[in-house]
Amino acid sequence: MRIIAGEYKGLELEVPKSGTRPTTSKLKESIFSSLEARGAIGERVLDLFAGSGALGLEALSRGAGELCCVDSSRQAAKCLKQNALPFQRGGKRVEIRCVKAEKFLEGDEKKFDLIFLDPPYGMESESFEKILSSSINLLSPGGYIIAEREKEDFHPLGLESLKIMKSGSTTCEILKKAEK
Repeated sequence: MRIIAGEYKGLELEVPKSGTRPTTSKLKESIFSSLEARGAIGERVLDLFAGSGALGLEALSRGAGELCCVDSSRQAAKCLKQNALPFQRGGKRVEIRCVKAEKFLEGDEKKFDLIFLDPPYGMESESFEKILSSSINLLSPGGYIIAEREKEDFHPLGLESLKIMKSGSTTCEILKKAEK
């Protein structure tokens, strides 16, 4: 797994040995091509269920200034710390939180321009909907959520669906919060 474009293009990323499902390079390129075409990378990025941090770190490489990675796995947090080092040395702000996404969403009040929501496969639809709804509260007006799911069964309230992409059994949707 590596960063595919931007300032840190080619940087190899450490991946947790288990418990993660990395986004394919093809899907990652589709996501970021769509985001860049919309000018949607933003300044502040949240990567929930971050795993290796590949999506959030890709956003930093492509111009975002600040990243918060959230994952409940200690193994993932260890990889995240290692993967974040080159970015931190380069002046990028990376915060790593080893906590469940639900707990993070309850207690945080920061606003983010871009949120990656890529939970483990097998997460119940009700749990996913709850996390998606809570994520909207942390999204800046005009901000974007990139939601990846194994199933195509989510219906985001309060968000405009801009694009749906499929890669194997993964459905990825680009969602936008209305600008107020």
